[in-house]
Amino acid sequence: MTKAKRFLALLLMLIILFCASAKVFAVSEKIDPERESSLEIIFREGEKNLSDAEFSVYLIANITENGKFIVTEEFSGFNVNITGVNDEAWRALVMTLESFIFQNKVDPAVSGKTDSDGILVLEGLKPGLYLVIGNPVSIDGYTYFAETAIIQIPALDNENNIWDYDISIKPKHSSIPDLEPDSFVTRKVLKIWNDKGYEFLRPKEITVYLFCDGELYDTVKLSKDSNWRHTWEKLDEGHRWTVSEKVPEGYTVRITKEGITFVIENSIEKTKPPEKPEPPKDPDEPKLPQTGQLWWPVPALLGTGLLFVAVGIFRRRGGYEK
Repeated sequence: MTKAKRFLALLLMLIILFCASAKVFAVSEKIDPERESSLEIIFREGEKNLSDAEFSVYLIANITENGKFIVTEEFSGFNVNITGVNDEAWRALVMTLESFIFQNKVDPAVSGKTDSDGILVLEGLKPGLYLVIGNPVSIDGYTYFAETAIIQIPALDNENNIWDYDISIKPKHSSIPDLEPDSFVTRKVLKIWNDKGYEFLRPKEITVYLFCDGELYDTVKLSKDSNWRHTWEKLDEGHRWTVSEKVPEGYTVRITKEGITFVIENSIEKTKPPEKPEPPKDPDEPKLPQTGQLWWPVPALLGTGLLFVAVGIFRRRGGYEK
């Protein structure tokens, strides 16, 4: 798929996801795409401030005054398909975007660490669509994992029915107690093909990348021989493990996680399966005339042959009568 097609596919997806809300169209004022904006990240566990936690913010798409998104150059090759606006779709979008960032080493628009109050304020941003990724941080015997989030700037102030260009978020997070150095986890990956009728277009193998806190850790090949799956054992606990793949040509990708298993789904959007290419024929096999060849001599020659046969029969019968 060309970059232009990928661009249009993602743009359409984003428009559907974010412009479907009637509230957006209810706002009387237009968005100022050039207005300086800010993002405040508050990272706390109850009353406990989680300081020194690093967050990176990636600009996925710029926004126009009418609320439409224009994908940035870094994400123009992003190839994903999301159907339906629900929690599962959001999680798949976030995880797939995250994997794309790690695989392609996309630079963040801005990054920083939370202060002693567990707050990070990022200024000088421009309106658009952003992905917020936090690195694991160890504090007082616990490791905290912030959930990756996707946000829009500006956000809609429902109370005043205006756009808010200085927004604040509190990322959801989980935590585990710090373990001994020899504590390990297992992660699995499973490839699913959504291409009924097009199975013959599948590549013989695909490449899957395993990332540890955003850094490439391992590369594996999946194929029919491996049942399109792989298991990593004895991975260090206390890290963010994610996967990505080299997306096959003509397919879209969707990544989800079920327990310890990453599910990579490749889909192909076609309405009518094409005919499979026919195997090459034996060169010595007789061939019928192909399109473009002259067919009119065939009935003429056939008629002439039948005429000679009839004459022969007539003459033979005449000889017996004598």
